[in-house]
Amino acid sequence: MFLFDERYATFEMFSVAHLIPILIVVALIVLTIVFRKSLRQNVRLDRRLRIAFAISMVAMEWIFYAWVIIPDGTDWNLLPLGLCALSMYLTAATLITENRKIFRIVFPWALAGSLLSLIVADMAYIFPHFRYFHYFGNHGMFLVANVYLVVVKRYSFTYRDLLHSSLVLTVLSVCLFFLNRLLGTNHMYLVALPAEVSSMFYWLGYPGWVFGFGLAIFALFHLVTLPFIWLTRIRRHRSEADQV
Repeated sequence: MFLFDERYATFEMFSVAHLIPILIVVALIVLTIVFRKSLRQNVRLDRRLRIAFAISMVAMEWIFYAWVIIPDGTDWNLLPLGLCALSMYLTAATLITENRKIFRIVFPWALAGSLLSLIVADMAYIFPHFRYFHYFGNHGMFLVANVYLVVVKRYSFTYRDLLHSSLVLTVLSVCLFFLNRLLGTNHMYLVALPAEVSSMFYWLGYPGWVFGFGLAIFALFHLVTLPFIWLTRIRRHRSEADQV
């Protein structure tokens, strides 16, 4: 079947096959911002979009599991314990339940994880292989979905939420550090980094590069969420002004 043809394992970073999905994601974010009021007012469309995104992400992920397991058998690395897998499932749960507590935890994970994955594509296949659609589709969808929740649903995110989310991820990473050793896995890239970024941290030695990588992720959380924290503050100031 052409969707699973190994001849398509010729992906190159920043090629046309890489740039097109990034441009599509950017376009979807722009459209979300432009039509935010219309989407907010159309309750039926809003619900359908949220459910469609959630189902699509989970379905693509389970097809990916089958694609790996059927020829090669089970693999502990398929456990949804990486930053992007957790972000995808938690984003899907938020889209369906509209649980703002889950959103405040997953928001920086989803933004940072998806942006890193879209730019530093740790994937080997080009269009029209299934893995190409899965990789860029899922990362793109949970990025757009989180922006949607802020822009259309007007979910708030504060600096305190950022610190809380970072603390949750730190505790989880400590647990995964030992679980990786037990299972021989590489969840959260705590054993080995993708080749594209390894040179930025490996000079620190082991385990120094693990802490360096963690600090870089924490800094990235700040970079990607500060505009939304600022947006939350503006909304609060406007609300307080309206009440005066």
